[in-house]
Amino acid sequence: MADQVEKKLRTQEDDEVNGTDGEAVWPELPVHIIPDILVKLPVKTLLRFKCVSKPWRSMISDPSFADSFLAHSLAHPAAASLVSISDLSRPEPSPYEFFRLDHRTGLSTPVPLPNMPSEVTGDISEGVHGFVCLDDGDLTRVCNPSTREVAVLPPAGPDFPADLCGEIDSFAALGYDPASKRYKVLKTWILLDHAVAAHKVLTLGTNSWRTVDDCPIKFPWDDCISAEGAIHILTHDLMEENMVVTFDVASEKFRMLLPPEGARLGEIELKLFREHLALLECHGSLWDDGMITMYVLDDYGSQVWKELRMVLPHSWKEDIGPGRMLSISIPRNDDGDILLIPTIIEEQSEAYLVSYNVESKRMKKVQIHGPPFHRFYKDRAFILTCRPFDFVDNILSLDHV
Repeated sequence: MADQVEKKLRTQEDDEVNGTDGEAVWPELPVHIIPDILVKLPVKTLLRFKCVSKPWRSMISDPSFADSFLAHSLAHPAAASLVSISDLSRPEPSPYEFFRLDHRTGLSTPVPLPNMPSEVTGDISEGVHGFVCLDDGDLTRVCNPSTREVAVLPPAGPDFPADLCGEIDSFAALGYDPASKRYKVLKTWILLDHAVAAHKVLTLGTNSWRTVDDCPIKFPWDDCISAEGAIHILTHDLMEENMVVTFDVASEKFRMLLPPEGARLGEIELKLFREHLALLECHGSLWDDGMITMYVLDDYGSQVWKELRMVLPHSWKEDIGPGRMLSISIPRNDDGDILLIPTIIEEQSEAYLVSYNVESKRMKKVQIHGPPFHRFYKDRAFILTCRPFDFVDNILSLDHV
């Protein structure tokens, strides 16, 4: 059916170019089923369809269509991650490049962001609904890799007391309020020498930052995840103990999230597992006994955690390569897969990802190929740092957020 729509569109476009009636003719399909067909098409195709006629542009640009498209994307997630890659072999920090990594085939394809300055090297946070937030000190950007859009937020700075000075680190994350359907960016500045922090929030579509008080965050972020209408931040306290702080996007209030009872929260990562917040503990035992322990927030309201333990088959070390630094990614789909992806890819080395299924306990090895993994840096040594992010297609323009 989608092919039929595209074929009829080509005919319609030819009629317009050849001067046939000035008003576009809709394809000979029931009008009410056309949006149901279009939501199943790739964003790249839909962006091309917008150029066909004013009626098609109006329909595809309508916020209700963007809502339907996003709902379909969330219900049928792609088996892919957005991967940020920078070259560690350069003397100066390398700007990020983005690629779409297919988990099943291992194919890496570039995701160009034309309006992204080449010097941007800031921190990237886990996104929401396909939008990615990138903080680069004074400036914060929100990107939609699906539409190749980049929005620069108004400059903002911390309101630290004048008598305090020193090195400042900043972090930013994007959250979503499902009630108001508004996206908000939370930005934190840490005055490292004094353990003092400042926090501000901005609603996308506006130009003003608002100060947020009463936050327990005093130290740099380790991870952040947006879910359940909140931004969840993994950080630590004065005793170097991990803590999870949640920022409710609607009320713009902070609260503490109680960690799992009896959990050994050493080196942990914050993840989403089947739409539930999860704490992943693996680095201490992964290379020793192949064990990954995951605590899943089964009941968000009562903060009930469920413990899952996974022991990888002995062959996983041979599949991924000995001693490699790994990034763990959990795809949005409901397959129960956990991905182990090399964080550092050295010169002339092959790159593989390992997929482990929680239910079947089966493991699959997939070679990563395509740019920049096909060794086109033959004229010099290179070391790539690779970090995966959850990937969701979203056709909503940042101009309409």
